[in-house]
Amino acid sequence: MANVLVIGSGGAGLCAAISARRAGADVAVISKTAAEYASCTAYSAGIFSLPCCGVSAGEQYEKLLETGRGLNDQALLRTLTEESASALEEIASWGVTLKFSKGRASARATAKNPLMGGSGMTRQLVDIAKALGVKFIEWTAARRIHAFKGRACGVSVADWRSGRNFYLSADAVVLATGGAGKIYSHSDNPERMTGDGYALALEEGLRLRDMEFVQFYPMGWVQESFPKWMADVTLGDYVRITDAAGKEFLKDAYREWGVKDGKECNYFARDKLSVLLAQKERDGVFAHMEEVPESLWNDRGFLYAAALPKKFFEGLSRPLRIAPLEHYFCGGVEIAANAETALDGLCACGEVTGGIDGANRMGGNALTHVFTFGLKAGRSAAAHPHETPKDFVADDEEIFSDREGRPVLEVRRELQQKAWRAIGPIRETGAIRDFLSYIKALKKEKIKAENGYERLLALEMKGLTAAAEAVAQAALERKESIGAHYIT
Repeated sequence: MANVLVIGSGGAGLCAAISARRAGADVAVISKTAAEYASCTAYSAGIFSLPCCGVSAGEQYEKLLETGRGLNDQALLRTLTEESASALEEIASWGVTLKFSKGRASARATAKNPLMGGSGMTRQLVDIAKALGVKFIEWTAARRIHAFKGRACGVSVADWRSGRNFYLSADAVVLATGGAGKIYSHSDNPERMTGDGYALALEEGLRLRDMEFVQFYPMGWVQESFPKWMADVTLGDYVRITDAAGKEFLKDAYREWGVKDGKECNYFARDKLSVLLAQKERDGVFAHMEEVPESLWNDRGFLYAAALPKKFFEGLSRPLRIAPLEHYFCGGVEIAANAETALDGLCACGEVTGGIDGANRMGGNALTHVFTFGLKAGRSAAAHPHETPKDFVADDEEIFSDREGRPVLEVRRELQQKAWRAIGPIRETGAIRDFLSYIKALKKEKIKAENGYERLLALEMKGLTAAAEAVAQAALERKESIGAHYIT
């Protein structure tokens, strides 16, 4: 029986763990928090885009290729479009509640609340995994993937609450850590999305691809005292969206881009709308929620578009400011169609990987990607031969102190603010170069962490700096604006 370690407890990691366990492996999942709610899967809309119920694999392939501006890895894209429908049917057979319709599937029926459309799905996956005997190692951060004779053989980890470091051996490892949305001050990602997997992969000499293609969701609430949360692009189909001069500009933009409304824009032109709103961000873009009639609060489509509960909008006398938020990383670790990486014994799946989306992701494709390749990663990992792994001493190198250095929260916030200005929706070559110099200096700084939570923040700095540097370097190398990358 193969011994498989899965790093990450979002949708990709949970699917990989269940898949590996069903294939006969002994499986453990490493999670920085309690498994279930801390992932982008839980915070997602819970909507899948896939070829089903009248949409063919060929049609889906062409849509995804067009949205990705032709820069997708076409072998991965073929695998996704040809296998995603059966992958979701399999996951539904496990007991995950999914409702299928033309070109779509939804997990929202079991959501914990309207803001966390995938939360019921992650709860079901955790329950399924535990019932099968998958072990969960929670409150624990992966520090390094170890290899012996060119093959992954285990992971050094840290229990960040106690400060204890230890080593876990494995016949195969699955990297499913998600993206790095929290390198930015403006992001709708949960706090633990810190690029850990990018740093782990780079340490083992693996290549990242397409890191310049960070998808920014066009509309997010950025009004002071409001939570930083996305508003669906269809909001502009219900209320007036104006610039600082009071002009309603969306209809003209949609006409120019060949989309008829916010719904089509959300699927096929998020990148263009993000750039447009970012260009207007300095003077402001405003949603006129103060004009919403009481009857509209009974409209399910409008409620979905507003995203936040009605109480946030009561008593308004002026419009609310909106701007883009970081939403998703299209780039990441290179994988083969079976989810294996260039390091034998290491598989990867989900947002930590690159190639499927190309220069831009079509709405609803993230969860489809997560589930399809999560299944494949688990099966590939379980197929590795059972051998006695090499024993390593846990990685005890301390990257922080409790007595000297800058407070870790101060450093984290500074990095996020600088990243937003340098490698956000609109990029400028000189600013990117200055940012790379800043990252180089930051790596040499001492960081102070005085308690367990700050220890976790300090451990996450390695992923944050690695991801920010990778995005900046890739953005500097790509001279032309395309997809989610816009450079001036």
